[in-house]
Amino acid sequence: MISIMTLMKTNSELTDDIMTEAAPDMAQPIDPNGPVLGRVFNRVSDRTQKGITYARSDIEFDAIGQFFCRDISSGMTAAGEGVLDMTMGVPGDVVDAVDLILCLQNTVVEPPKDGSCLKRMSILRKRPDVSAEFFQEQWFELHAILVKRLPGLKGYRQNLVLDGPRNAKGEMMVDGMVELWFEDGAAIDAAFGSDIGNTTMMHAKEFIAEISTFLVEPHCASGLS
Repeated sequence: MISIMTLMKTNSELTDDIMTEAAPDMAQPIDPNGPVLGRVFNRVSDRTQKGITYARSDIEFDAIGQFFCRDISSGMTAAGEGVLDMTMGVPGDVVDAVDLILCLQNTVVEPPKDGSCLKRMSILRKRPDVSAEFFQEQWFELHAILVKRLPGLKGYRQNLVLDGPRNAKGEMMVDGMVELWFEDGAAIDAAFGSDIGNTTMMHAKEFIAEISTFLVEPHCASGLS
């Protein structure tokens, strides 16, 4: 599965009124025969390091759009046909910038479908002394096993970045995007404060330089959540 994400910066708060104005565009039905299987708009509600203490990057944004495609070919088709509305209905005069990220999606624990849980998304940057291959191996294998054992975990999805924004040196600014679902904020704190949570974060230091967490409010999810 391929996940195409848009990191959106806005020049004003994404108020409920703006979200209401954008809702009809966000809620457009998914063509069952089209290249996009699902989409969701995530409005950022909290930028603190919820549940963890870890070095944070300077990347900031106000929303994350997600489009789910079967493979890279489908994603290219969607982009070519103009199916990917990167702002997902948010008025153009509100949007400052949008960065596009192409990811290989790996669902470890199927997320809840009813929207009842709290969603936390994180940006990962790998340690500069580890290869992209080592990063993927550690993240998809041992780290996935450890996170899956966190108490209270309701859903877990990894998104390995294949291409995205780069800095002046040509280096990737994002190496991974994490999606976690828990019952509430207290459950996040309890999970990462547990013994397995401590072990998980100790392992993270072996291959991850920065983890930047964001609590998000999913809006108008269609197809995959």
